[in-house]
Amino acid sequence: MNSPEFLSLLAEIYGDEPWPRPLHLLHARKLVDEGMSVSEAAARVRSTVRRVQAVVQAPDPVVHVLGGSPTEIERVSRERAFRQLGQLLLGRAAETAFEDIYRTEMHTAEMELRDLRESRSDTDYRLYNGSGRPIYRLNIKFHGALFKNAKSVVGLDPEDCFALATYKIQGALKKQEEEHLPYIFVVVGQRSLSGEGVGKQIPSRLIDAAAFYYQAPQAQSKRDLEDRLVEVLVRTEDPVFVQTRKLIQDADWYVISARRADMLVRKYLYERVFALRVRNFTRTYPGAEVDMHFSLSQDLTPLREFLRTLRESGHPVVVSKLERGDY
Repeated sequence: MNSPEFLSLLAEIYGDEPWPRPLHLLHARKLVDEGMSVSEAAARVRSTVRRVQAVVQAPDPVVHVLGGSPTEIERVSRERAFRQLGQLLLGRAAETAFEDIYRTEMHTAEMELRDLRESRSDTDYRLYNGSGRPIYRLNIKFHGALFKNAKSVVGLDPEDCFALATYKIQGALKKQEEEHLPYIFVVVGQRSLSGEGVGKQIPSRLIDAAAFYYQAPQAQSKRDLEDRLVEVLVRTEDPVFVQTRKLIQDADWYVISARRADMLVRKYLYERVFALRVRNFTRTYPGAEVDMHFSLSQDLTPLREFLRTLRESGHPVVVSKLERGDY
């Protein structure tokens, strides 16, 4: 990828929207190239005339703004792009597949599913009743890689094992108790998919753009660029997104409430939280999270069964079951 190609891609993904810093200076350069005066472009992107003039006069505006050239991408940066974009695409595919399943199973206007992903909070969706009041928080979790030693370590068959960080369970339960709004994890797994594997199918121009941005000395808002690159794949219905979504949609889906997850942590603390039995866990497994391991077949409830109960029995029945830890 060269600088003109990188600029063209930025124009494609951001358009006339405000470009994040420091890419806003490249937006100003684009505006000047299209005929806008330097002072007008500076005002448009909320920068100074001096800074914009420097970008306009630079032989290579990308190198000037970001401190590096997209023609020189390091292998480690490209490998990071495979993992990062692939994992984000898996998440987006799971979210859109969930929306399809929800619409198919519920087929009712009494409840409304609202997308909260843009807020980048710990909630992907909220479910609202007919009066516009929120009734559930939903968080989508994708799991792919097998925990091969699950049987010997936590007593579960690798195919039946799902790991969830204990801090996420605690945070979900705390939020539920503060807001009196049931918090539900929606879980889907497809063993044939991994972030890196999916990432290697993503078009090279998007991978190169992310890889360059990771290593650029003056780059900021890296997650914003990642999200925009993934959105290109979703918006254009790129084959890698379509195929990934189909595989995920056809996979087994489950739910587990924060209440039930917490109850099971307390019940199986030493059996299923492997980290508590390992001396110097963080040294032995650097970067690993302290996970609780659940049985998909015994601890979680199939998503479609949950939605069917919600559709046929109603919200009060489901809330009662959630509070008892049945789901």
